Amino acid sequence: MTLVFSVHSRDSLWVVVDRRLSYGGRRPPIDDAVKIMDLQTTDGHGVLAYAGLGATSKGTQPSEWMSAVLRGRGGMTFEQTLGVLAGAATRELRKHLASVPGGGHFIIIPAFVRGLGSRLYSIDNVVDRKTGQHRYRYTSHQRTAEPGSPSIRLAAAGTGGEYIIRNKDGAWQRALLSLVNEHDHGKISDHLIADQLARLNYEAHQAVRDGSVGPRSIVVWRRRPDARRGKPGAAHQFYTGVNRDQDSAPIPTIGNGMDVQAIVGILMQQLQPRMADRGFTSGPFDFETDEVNRLLAGIPSDPDERLR
Repeated sequence: MTLVFSVHSRDSLWVVVDRRLSYGGRRPPIDDAVKIMDLQTTDGHGVLAYAGLGATSKGTQPSEWMSAVLRGRGGMTFEQTLGVLAGAATRELRKHLASVPGGGHFIIIPAFVRGLGSRLYSIDNVVDRKTGQHRYRYTSHQRTAEPGSPSIRLAAAGTGGEYIIRNKDGAWQRALLSLVNEHDHGKISDHLIADQLARLNYEAHQAVRDGSVGPRSIVVWRRRPDARRGKPGAAHQFYTGVNRDQDSAPIPTIGNGMDVQAIVGILMQQLQPRMADRGFTSGPFDFETDEVNRLLAGIPSDPDERLR
């Protein structure tokens, strides 16, 4: 299936996913999937990462589909937005899960929500391949059932997640939690933790015998919006094995209903040729405003729930 692993501290959240797309015996796997997206709403900021369906038969990745489902839905709270996605997942995923080993698709969603603090949600869909029974849920994972109870701090899914759960003991978990706590106090750099999580993915890649966990990974981290430290609150890093890739492409991002990735992509198309000509010299860049506006107007703005 894949690997998804997330960890929370008081002021930051961290997620690692592998990049493998497996095709059984039909053709070799490829390692260029983006099994993760960023979500910002009126009251929250979180990351959606998944294990299960890597791509449909037509090549659509669920991260692209989730972005299409949520675009154009501004003005909603984080939990309302996840409710919309959970409904679309229940309707659309079932027909695509017959070819997925185990018949399951699991979306792990660590987040910071105003008034609630750190939260951990999941959207799960499982189809029994023998009976066709479809089970699904949208859940907030807390330490107790009491309203406002602290969220669970560690989560894992996929075959790589099973490896972590089976082989990483309580001492390892406590050491990782201590590391992210030290990061909150400025004692640990962003990339030191990101490197640790990429190393964890590579360890799972080597250990999981069925080849379902790839060697390449993406690590995403977000800082609580109202955290005291005045440092950047969001970044991500692509890895090959334990080495940082030179370039980390944008990941799908929805900000209060806007398709941020599409907007940034258009602006970068205009910026890159000018940077090639001028380098990083100071001064304004002369954008072709009419062309930029034409391209921006062509970005789809309505939700699309169909998973093709």
